[in-house]
Amino acid sequence: MKKNEKNIFSCSECGYQSVRWLGKCPDCGGWNTFIEEIINRSGKKAGVTASPEKISEIETEKFSRTPTAIGEFDRISGGGIVPGSLILLAGEPGVGKSTLVLSIAGKLSGQGKKVLYVSAEESKTQVKLRAGRLGVTSDNLYILSTTEMTSVKDALNKLHPDFAIVDSIQTVFDPELPTTPGSVMQVRENAGFFLNHAKSCGCSVFLVGHITKEGVIAGPKVLEHVVDVVLYFEGELKSNLRILRATKNRFGSTMEIGVFSMEESGLTEIPEASALFIPDFKNTLPGAVIFPSQEGSRTILVEIQSLATPTYYGVPKRSVAGIDYNRASLVTAVLEKKLRFNLNAYDVYFNTGGGLKIFEPAADLAIAMSCVSSLKEVQPLEQCIVMGEIALTGEIRPVSQAGQRIKESGRLGFNKAIVPESNARDIKESSVKVYPARWLKEAMQILLKI
Repeated sequence: MKKNEKNIFSCSECGYQSVRWLGKCPDCGGWNTFIEEIINRSGKKAGVTASPEKISEIETEKFSRTPTAIGEFDRISGGGIVPGSLILLAGEPGVGKSTLVLSIAGKLSGQGKKVLYVSAEESKTQVKLRAGRLGVTSDNLYILSTTEMTSVKDALNKLHPDFAIVDSIQTVFDPELPTTPGSVMQVRENAGFFLNHAKSCGCSVFLVGHITKEGVIAGPKVLEHVVDVVLYFEGELKSNLRILRATKNRFGSTMEIGVFSMEESGLTEIPEASALFIPDFKNTLPGAVIFPSQEGSRTILVEIQSLATPTYYGVPKRSVAGIDYNRASLVTAVLEKKLRFNLNAYDVYFNTGGGLKIFEPAADLAIAMSCVSSLKEVQPLEQCIVMGEIALTGEIRPVSQAGQRIKESGRLGFNKAIVPESNARDIKESSVKVYPARWLKEAMQILLKI
């Protein structure tokens, strides 16, 4: 080892560094995640000095977005791709990340843009076969199958592409770095190179990332801070439904979602997804309540399902799918305390229809009503939607964009709505009959008549 180098141990999950090996990371709590690295401490100083400027004297640059012609992607990106942006697309294996980025590459190259697709996991033949299945054919699309950063850098310097796609950031490696592929140093340094290249050349770069079994992006947490946009591609592998959502976007909103269906010919957009997650029948069943979820400017109706069954063990079971576990625990605690329901004698299961994940507090009232409906075996009011946040006191708090939720629900055939009392005052004339409720017991009497 050279004098200007030293050993250091980095956590492969969060990037935490230690001078010695640790069995458990003190930052993220991961076990056996520390990898030995060699870092350079030459001590060279940068020669460029930055000076402060008055904010009134700083000139802003106007940039034009490049639409991809994929409406659901353009929706969540804010209208298109910003030149010089670094975009991270993450998802579980097999969810369709490569299919999505190859479709984007085909759309962009079809517009006359030069696109470089770096495949570090598949051969050129495999990429060609997928492109043929997707109908991607363009002379402006270049395929590079390699895992070495040296070849990637040479290709970028020779082609000068408008867009570059790296599939994936965990599998490319720089032979000049004394670490193995996929290590913290490799991912961090390679992502830093693509960031500098994007900002200096104006080339927009897509980085495809893997998801660990804990559901987070593999590699150091700093990777999410480096990029401009972080996109998560979600979906059950046994279902055709795919959800694309932004958790970070420096150029737009993070509230929108894109809905796709995985078909034999690739991803198909579903622009009209409002009624995709509710059953076709109009008759209500015990334990099923319709909740209008708001995802940015889009209202999506979701069926909140609950099943309460007597427990045969000492500790009742709580199983949650598609709903925040902590919110479900809060709702059941309020039902026990304020409405005197003995849920300690029941196993309670919560689920969302279609596999959509709901994390907004506005779903609290729908969760509570579905739980009570299943517990008492009572059918909810027909063609009725439910929304509202439940406080620990049993009060129903207002929700955002209540008017938009009711308007979309009325368009889909629902004619009744139970809303917080404070929201009912602001709702204008509508074809939907609004039932205001301030307390949890009032909403239960309206929806379940008990």
